[in-house]
Amino acid sequence: MSIIVISASMRKKAQSLKVSEWLQEHLASIEQKASVVDLYQVKLPMFDGGETKAQNINKLLSDFDKADSFVFVSPEWNGMMSHGLLNLMHYIGHQMADKPVMLVGVSSARGGSYPIAQMRLIGYKNNHYVITPESLIVQGVNDVFNNHSFGKKEADLYIKKRADYALRVLVEYSEALKTVRKSGVIKLDNYPNGM
Repeated sequence: MSIIVISASMRKKAQSLKVSEWLQEHLASIEQKASVVDLYQVKLPMFDGGETKAQNINKLLSDFDKADSFVFVSPEWNGMMSHGLLNLMHYIGHQMADKPVMLVGVSSARGGSYPIAQMRLIGYKNNHYVITPESLIVQGVNDVFNNHSFGKKEADLYIKKRADYALRVLVEYSEALKTVRKSGVIKLDNYPNGM
C-alpha cells in the first residue's frame, strides 16, 4: 500500500506540514508506506491550460499514478482552502482515478471546516477520485500534533485518535477500491469527465 500525504500550504515550515508529517509517521507505525508532498517545496507554476514548463510535474504525476490513496491537508486561509492544492488539481488527469482521498482542514484558531467543504466540492469530478467519509478538522493547530505520544495525559489525545481512525478507514477504502480498478467496468477512455 502506498499513500501520498499532500501538505497544501504554500508557506515554509507550515503547521499543515507538521500535521502531514505526523500523519505520514503514524501511517508508518500501522505498517503503511506513506510519503509527503510539500507544495511549498514543489513550487508548481500557476496552471494556465498550456504546455507546462514544470520539470517536477511528470515525476509527481508518475508517483500519483503508482499510489493507492491520498490525504489532502489544507490550511484555512481567509475561510478558504489552499490555492496551491487547487492549482495542483488542474495538473492531474486520471492518476488518482478510483483511489480514495482523506481530507484534512487545518486552522490555528477554531476554523478548518471551510477547506473540507471546498475540497468536497472541487476536483474529484474529472479526476475521478473518491472522497472517504472520514475527514479530520484540526483546530488550534499550534497546540496539537507536536509529539507522537498517545498517552492519557496528552491534551490532543482525542484528535490523534480521530486521525488514527480516519487513516485506518482510508486504508480499508484503498484495499476495496483496488477491486473496482481491476474490475474492467471503469471506462475512462469512453467517459473521461464526470457529469
